[in-house]
Amino acid sequence: MGIKAVIFDLDDTLFDCTGQLTEPARRRAAEQLADAIPTLSVEALRRLQARLADEHGSGGAIREIGRRYCLPPSHIEGALRAYNRSEVEAISPFTDVPETLAELRRRGYRLSLVTTGRPDRQRRKIHLLGLHPFFNEAHATLVLHDDCREPLKDAALQRATVLLALPPPQVLSVGDKLDAEIAASNRLHLATARLRHGRQKHRLPQTPEERPDYEIDRISDLLHILP
Repeated sequence: MGIKAVIFDLDDTLFDCTGQLTEPARRRAAEQLADAIPTLSVEALRRLQARLADEHGSGGAIREIGRRYCLPPSHIEGALRAYNRSEVEAISPFTDVPETLAELRRRGYRLSLVTTGRPDRQRRKIHLLGLHPFFNEAHATLVLHDDCREPLKDAALQRATVLLALPPPQVLSVGDKLDAEIAASNRLHLATARLRHGRQKHRLPQTPEERPDYEIDRISDLLHILP
């Protein structure tokens, strides 16, 4: 059975979320935290968030800083609001993404998007990136969820697979995180491709579930994998 559909992650897969959004968001949160932690500079708090995010996730990193420094809930919530503000700055997809998606569609592949985050913010990103013609709920190709915990990540990918109405081996799941998209997709028996970008760019698989079927450096590399 060959691949007939592709499920994409959004952040750090179809655009440089780390460079365009994550770092500015960490700085905003750091500015809020620095008011309550005068012993640490804004830059030190930004770097601390980055280190903690690998283990705790972005929001979890802010909560962990609050726990370590005994901050009141109001300060933690203020930093989280600053990090997750509704406004999305000007963003652009990786240069090869629009043409690659168009070519995959031309070749007859069904396209789907599964993305974690506040649904209104994720929809805004999709429009700003110009990707809404490829991924929209009217065509049952967009799955939004706001929790990155394993059971919900698995459920979101499973829902996308059900909507595609294909057996898992005929669906290729593409993402940047070995311990999130790749592991969850492997648990569901999807084919997997890991894009080497973002904070896990240099991470090696830690478990069999984290081993992708393919490793790519650009989304356009999929055109050499998929006939």
